[in-house]
Amino acid sequence: MFSKFTITSRYLFFLSFVLFFTACNDDETKEEIEPQTEEITLRIMPLGNSITQGGEVHPSYRYELWKMLVDAGLKFEFVGSMDTNWYRQAPNTEHGADVASPKMGETYKGQTFTNKHEGHWGWMTADLLNGYANPTQYKRDKGKLSDWLKGYTPDVVLMHLGTNDMIHAKTTDGTVNRIEQIIGQLRADNENVAILLAKITPIPAEYANVDSTQHFVSLLPGLASRLTTQKSPIIVVDINSGYNPATLTYDALHPNTEGEKFIAKRWYDAIQANKETLYNLATQRHHREAGR
Repeated sequence: MFSKFTITSRYLFFLSFVLFFTACNDDETKEEIEPQTEEITLRIMPLGNSITQGGEVHPSYRYELWKMLVDAGLKFEFVGSMDTNWYRQAPNTEHGADVASPKMGETYKGQTFTNKHEGHWGWMTADLLNGYANPTQYKRDKGKLSDWLKGYTPDVVLMHLGTNDMIHAKTTDGTVNRIEQIIGQLRADNENVAILLAKITPIPAEYANVDSTQHFVSLLPGLASRLTTQKSPIIVVDINSGYNPATLTYDALHPNTEGEKFIAKRWYDAIQANKETLYNLATQRHHREAGR
């Protein structure tokens, strides 16, 4: 006969084996269905017009934001169909010319600035939806949002739109409606896209009606509240308050270096404040692409 001690020892050994085997399988399964956050690259699309695109001297806020995100150790990449800036007053040209970013290819802490973006100098919201009314041979005038999204799928969109609509005296309600359509196209491409929606930088009276601009800005939180979902949040980023065109621009409209740093910091703070949510959404996009 087996002693009580022998039976107990064998039972405990068997139970320990079962628990160990189950734990190993659970860990393997968890790794298969839940990739670690650090394995996911956050795809960020800067979407806008000249303030987003930048010029031959000022690279736009993207460069400063890129350095901040690198410093923070985030795994990310900028995406977009564009990799050029715009030289508005290029000599011997009628309208201007494409130009490389002054920071194109610069390395920082082992990373390289690729200048990917979706900033289109002079474009209005209708142009993003329908294509530029009078296209030229330049990169900024090529295609439209639905075309560009065939080449990449953003997890996060830094949306700074409406400036040119206000400059061209488009109605605030019409502009908000077109932004809603743009959000719809982005969600059709990625149901888990996060929209960081900017309260745009102030536009001085020499360019646009100040009251109309501020009214437009005031409508954006309501738009975000109405359209935001758990699957696709819309996060309002205030780039309007505290932004002084007299000191933060080189022409009362486009940011100088300090203006670029100001804008970049507002984007950076929003990304950091929502980092867990953004990476979780990116993981869901990753699962779909992997067929899980």
